[in-house]
Amino acid sequence: MMWKLVGILVLVIGVVLSVPSLRQEVRPQIDYVLRPVYKWNTKNRVNEIHRTLDRQRAMGQPVPNARTFRAFLEQEEGKDAAQDAWGEPYFLLSQRKAYRVGSKGPDRLRGTPDDILSSPVAQRAGP
Repeated sequence: MMWKLVGILVLVIGVVLSVPSLRQEVRPQIDYVLRPVYKWNTKNRVNEIHRTLDRQRAMGQPVPNARTFRAFLEQEEGKDAAQDAWGEPYFLLSQRKAYRVGSKGPDRLRGTPDDILSSPVAQRAGP
């Protein structure tokens, strides 16, 4: 019985998402339901990118700057790897000897409270 309900639910969702006018109607509700998943996934991703930069720095390789960061991600992991769950590019915050990886978050605006930033602030090598 449970599998029939799940099957029917998947079918209804499939129909709703395949019809453009219906998709536009339910998009806010779908986004609201998926937002926690997007945030969790994005938080994991910014920390993963941060660890990649830490490994690169530990091997004596330079960390990209804010301007070259997106190209670095695309070169290392492909074009889609440079974008967060909302289709916005990840960014790199550099301050003197420290850096953090970030996402603009659900509002797609940088510098707001819902930005998602990597956990530890790593130190850059060199002066």
